[in-house]
Amino acid sequence: MTRCTLLLVTTGGSGRKALSEGMLLAERYVDALPMDLAIVESTPFAVAPALRIQERVSFPVPLEDISAAATSVGPLQAIWNGTRWLTPGSCPPKPLEDNGATEWQWAHYHAVLSAPRDSIMLLWDIYVVPMSQKMAA
Repeated sequence: MTRCTLLLVTTGGSGRKALSEGMLLAERYVDALPMDLAIVESTPFAVAPALRIQERVSFPVPLEDISAAATSVGPLQAIWNGTRWLTPGSCPPKPLEDNGATEWQWAHYHAVLSAPRDSIMLLWDIYVVPMSQKMAA
């Protein structure tokens, strides 16, 4: 079973609406992957208003974790920025003065800062297996 952590910028409103939107976004993320995967577990583990996160976000710096998915909040496999999916392999380039941080760290930083202030952000874990394993169980 593979764990994927997603950062989801939802449209806000209420926590309940954000959770419903997050569930749909997590399913859409898996459905768009190039392999046939089944979600065996899907759960939010952090929910907060964007404004609170924006007030606490830190400027990107080099991390001890050098994996492609590393961010200041831990590994993220994808970010829904409210408009499109960003991944470590498909994110905007880092600035010329990158402070030693990766493109992915900068994408995470910009996604947080550019989120509408009334939106709600979710960190969402999904656990996936190849569809063939799900069908055999």
